[in-house]
Amino acid sequence: MRAWFLLPLLALLLSSCGAEEGAESFDDQPLVAVPDGKADDYRSTTGKEYSLMAVDVVRLSVADAALTGAERDARVEELIGMRNKAIAFFVYAYLAGKSSHDSNAEYGDFKTTIRQRTFDNLVVGEREDEPGAYEYLFAAEAAGPNDLLSQLPMENGSFVLKLPRLSNSELESGSYSRTYSSFDAAKYSEDQLENLVIDISPMPAEPDAFPEYARLFEDGLLDVAIHVGGDYNAERWDIVTAKEIFGRLSKDLRLTAPVKTFEELESDSGPFTGTINANGTKVAIEVYLYHPDMQKESGVGYNGLIDLYRQSTATRDIVIYDGHAGYDASYSGIVVHYNPRHAISANDLAELEMPNKYQLFFFNGCKTYTTYADALYANPAKNTANLDIITTVNFAWMSEMSRISSEFLRGLLALEAGKHLPNSYDQVLARLNSGASTNVIYGVHGLSDNPHRSPYAELDNLCTPCRSNSQCSGAGNMCITPVGGAPVCGFACTADDACPEGYACVSVSNTLSNVIIGAQCLPRGGVCPGR
Repeated sequence: MRAWFLLPLLALLLSSCGAEEGAESFDDQPLVAVPDGKADDYRSTTGKEYSLMAVDVVRLSVADAALTGAERDARVEELIGMRNKAIAFFVYAYLAGKSSHDSNAEYGDFKTTIRQRTFDNLVVGEREDEPGAYEYLFAAEAAGPNDLLSQLPMENGSFVLKLPRLSNSELESGSYSRTYSSFDAAKYSEDQLENLVIDISPMPAEPDAFPEYARLFEDGLLDVAIHVGGDYNAERWDIVTAKEIFGRLSKDLRLTAPVKTFEELESDSGPFTGTINANGTKVAIEVYLYHPDMQKESGVGYNGLIDLYRQSTATRDIVIYDGHAGYDASYSGIVVHYNPRHAISANDLAELEMPNKYQLFFFNGCKTYTTYADALYANPAKNTANLDIITTVNFAWMSEMSRISSEFLRGLLALEAGKHLPNSYDQVLARLNSGASTNVIYGVHGLSDNPHRSPYAELDNLCTPCRSNSQCSGAGNMCITPVGGAPVCGFACTADDACPEGYACVSVSNTLSNVIIGAQCLPRGGVCPGR
């Protein structure tokens, strides 16, 4: 046995949803801790990641079988890499969500997307009874709905993937991606197909965490760029989206627009502006909005819009892309215009100039989970410690994009009694994975390094007696009745390691509605340590 390490269209939905400014306040409503086993145990609001594993085989051609030593090993490694890419393509064809317009609409359709850069530590061995045939372990990750395993035709923890019998020349040329662009196994005879038994199991979820608010606000300025990508539809959903975002930034976020009307907005008009009270510190908010028709300005052009995106990635705290996207990382990416095409491919995101500071990126397009995050994490300036990324698993509805961008920023900048309320990622994502976007499956990458304790936690106030939230200083810190105890002040958390010794991070609900509204550090057993 040898161990090898290998590197591993948009449907339209017509709907709208309004929202009130700020977050709901529970200050004067009775709150109670939720006993163990009573709270929903989820990390992603509508989906999760899954591990895929299968034993597959590659076969050397007659010419390749004459190779020996390192040359033979290198050729086997090369074939496995190409074979993995092909398997990923057909796994995607089966599991991915379909629209009624797709010629293979009845095939699979599990609203699931494979993560293309996750092949790792594959074990390979030559068959004793078949020289030149090498078995290896295919391993990858995918994301899909929480109930995916109940939807798949499963047997003993596995499902059968049917794929065409591919020659080595087809693997090398990648021609299968064109020949089988809308693959449906039901349209082929059994002798044209082979079966691959794939084990699938849920992966452990990262605990919920907070965005790095302290790092976003540390310089006294939160600057955001929203880039609306180009659209090839006659309805020009890109301009519809951009115009709606213009209105929502003023109405939903109550920011001051740089110009009076959307039609007056140009690339150099400047940002929407406002301020926020971050636990007693004034933070300025700037939101820049860019859209494809800005290319009509003298001297800007479509390449100028690409340059503006590059400038955003090099400087802004938060960068949002609203537009078309897809599975093919060499074609999909940041697209500002079609026919002729002006874009940055997803594969080229690793080459962008990016700062070492903490940033948050949001790719709001179809199935950006498949490559966008991993491409950005390949950037030498970035890692999970200084970059969080939100992507989509399934289709992202163009008619929903303005609402989603607004809800995303409103979730991050939520207010309670006029002060910033630090929502966790679960709370932010829940706003996105709602309404018509329930099946999009928005999720966040990179939160393993993020804090589990609210940035406004008041340790000195922990476990002091209280009657209402207003007595527990720091937005988001609540007056809670622990199970078996009397009302005391807690502070917001997402996991036990956020709490001091003797305390646990406990889900809390409103007694009037029984809706879980977050979690607070509370004394274990209901008794404050040392009291």
